Amino acid sequence: MPSASPDLAGRFRQFAETYPHLPLYARLATAVAADPEAWGLLAAARPGQERPVLWFAALHDLVLRTPDAPAARWFHRAPALGPGDDPWPDVRATVLASADALREVIATRSTQTNEVNRSVYVAALLVAACRDLGPDGPPVSLVELGASAGLLLGLDRYRIEVGSTVLGDPASPVACAGALALVSAAPDDAALPPIVARVGLDAAPVTLSDADEVRWLEACLWPDQPERLERFRSAVALLRPDPPPVVAGDMVDDLSAVVAATDPATHLVVLSTWALTYVRRDRRPEVPAALAAVAAGGRPVSWLTAEPADAVPGVTPPDDGEETVLAVHRWRDGAALDPVVIGTSHPHATRLHLL
Repeated sequence: MPSASPDLAGRFRQFAETYPHLPLYARLATAVAADPEAWGLLAAARPGQERPVLWFAALHDLVLRTPDAPAARWFHRAPALGPGDDPWPDVRATVLASADALREVIATRSTQTNEVNRSVYVAALLVAACRDLGPDGPPVSLVELGASAGLLLGLDRYRIEVGSTVLGDPASPVACAGALALVSAAPDDAALPPIVARVGLDAAPVTLSDADEVRWLEACLWPDQPERLERFRSAVALLRPDPPPVVAGDMVDDLSAVVAATDPATHLVVLSTWALTYVRRDRRPEVPAALAAVAAGGRPVSWLTAEPADAVPGVTPPDDGEETVLAVHRWRDGAALDPVVIGTSHPHATRLHLL
């Protein structure tokens, strides 16, 4: 029986209320909330990880490993569930039969999402960051904080549609797209700068050749959204033969060492998407301080942030209802320029408000 103090059942009810449009997970969340044997598994999670998304990821991982489990057929049918469909009996049977295995995963794993479609707002930020350097500006060394498997570091190998503007590789098998609230916001002559080096920094990096770790990343995606799963698989297949390097380390403590290894003749661009929000608030100013030290000698440095409101020091978010604030921080000729908010976005970049 569960012994954890948080209202775990209430968290599943809240998940169902927040995501009623998810055919499978919303129904399951409602059922889990009423079943102590099911939600009680989440009591094994580490502090801060007692969240329904971890419970669902553990179940999804189990289904991917054992496709003959009773729950598996519902994961395959998730987007097309009808009003009369009831997945809970099969899912509950799978959960109870594999309770020990699920509990172990919940106790040792954390949710870790590499959302490839975030390349849409990363591309918009990168174009904005390089615009003042002109078409003949230095090439880019790209560093990502909280990179996971480094899939966003390969953005120039994807087809990226920012409204009607296409960036990256138009013929790529990986297609990312975001609708613009302001149709005229993306200039017709926008283009990604040349990226000559790239490296990620993550506390627990994922190697694309490690099938178990890649499966966990896939398990953290939602079967109700098959387009995300397909995009993830396509990106993994594209980058696996030549994956971007991802260094194990702390995104604050080890940032200086990682950027010091980049070519000083390049434009250093550091990227943070929904990563700084997991850094303790009092430590967040250490990131721009480290970048200012790199820029002190005159090297152009830019920091691209796509983070929740109030997560980034010095950024005042516009009040337009979107969850992700897109901002560019630049150091030029040794001096820091004021951060510029270029817009906001849905966390997965399906829609953007570019200013």
